[in-house]
Amino acid sequence: MPHPPSSPLTHNGEAIRTIRKLRNITMKELSGTVGITPQSLSNAENERKRVSWELLNKIALALDVPLAAISRTFVANGRPPVAAADYLREDEAAA
Repeated sequence: MPHPPSSPLTHNGEAIRTIRKLRNITMKELSGTVGITPQSLSNAENERKRVSWELLNKIALALDVPLAAISRTFVANGRPPVAAADYLREDEAAA
């Protein structure tokens, strides 16, 4: 269950999940790479818990996307939400 508007999140869980799946990275792999448990990653993807900027940056680096791609701050400032096609690498788009 997402946090209410009075408790804004810094991250976009749906974007994290979408990009992770586009990269064919499992929850176990990504959580291991960034140093958290799969349950913690699940909580982040489902927006049940806040994510620190430090962890958000680690996730962005592990997914090979700019921080803006998984940050709610940028969506709130008028940038469009993540579209799956925006984050396909050339080799992924060709497949």
